[in-house]
Amino acid sequence: MFRKIYNQASITGFLVPDGPVLVVEGRESTDPTAPSLAFVRTRRTGGETVYLPGSSLKGVLRSHSERLLATELSEDAAEDPFDFQSPGRRLAHAARGKGDTAEVYRVSCAADRLFGSTEIAGRFRVADALPPDDETVPTETRFGVAIDRAKQAVLHGPFDQEVVTSGRFQFEATLENFDLWMLALVLQGLRDLNFGLVKVGHGTSRGFGVLRLPAPSLEIRWVGRAPRGIEGAGAREPDSVVRERYSLSHDDVVAFPADVSVQDQGFHSTVKLKDWEAISSLQDRLRSTRWEALSKSEAERTTMVEELTSQAHSGEEDTTHGL
Repeated sequence: MFRKIYNQASITGFLVPDGPVLVVEGRESTDPTAPSLAFVRTRRTGGETVYLPGSSLKGVLRSHSERLLATELSEDAAEDPFDFQSPGRRLAHAARGKGDTAEVYRVSCAADRLFGSTEIAGRFRVADALPPDDETVPTETRFGVAIDRAKQAVLHGPFDQEVVTSGRFQFEATLENFDLWMLALVLQGLRDLNFGLVKVGHGTSRGFGVLRLPAPSLEIRWVGRAPRGIEGAGAREPDSVVRERYSLSHDDVVAFPADVSVQDQGFHSTVKLKDWEAISSLQDRLRSTRWEALSKSEAERTTMVEELTSQAHSGEEDTTHGL
């Protein structure tokens, strides 16, 4: 099914530090003058630059989204990504071994369907956030110590930390072949990041890691026929058999916002929203209309996983008795 392109969404803008931010370099520097905790860097034309790894940004957004899913729906909607023996993961692994991609998708939890797992590719991607080509992001050094909690004395230190407190980083995240609840959840995560509720990098318990996304842009594209509204993947798939196999909803659509026009761009039909007011309004509508569909879908998935797990256990017992 996902060899097709049903829809795509791009969220772009600039991430701006609001206070100190430190994403630590993963390897120790051989430079004796380098800070104890150096900011991660990459090379590009013109030399080295600090940057925000896409994996770090996606990781904190996934973690926050999992907490939202577990709170709003159930913990089954966001299985532990490191628990490879959970019922859903075991069924997904078995289905992948059979080459049944539809069953892999059906038995995977909501978090895995959106962000991916070892068994299924995610719908959401975040690019590395680098400074604009003609700009540099300055760093500064802050000092700290580690305190022995028993003796109330210095345990380690002082150590120096390289942080950024100004400048900006180009942000780009994409969704492809998404259900509307996925778009709603991603936008909620980015709204919470902009509010300072999602922090990035090292030292978040000490106030580090606050980034703002002050003026984002959202562009949604559909390939083929003109959309009836903001349409999810299920509303774009004409084959009812495919929709049933992948648990997609034909009515995964909300009306266009009143001030949004559809632009025809060759194979694509495109809508653009330019600021938080418009994006938040759309996200609220998606949340109010499509979250119930996700709740129902997750309840059905949980029941299906329980039934399949029970059948698998029964088969194992029959085999044992036969021996």
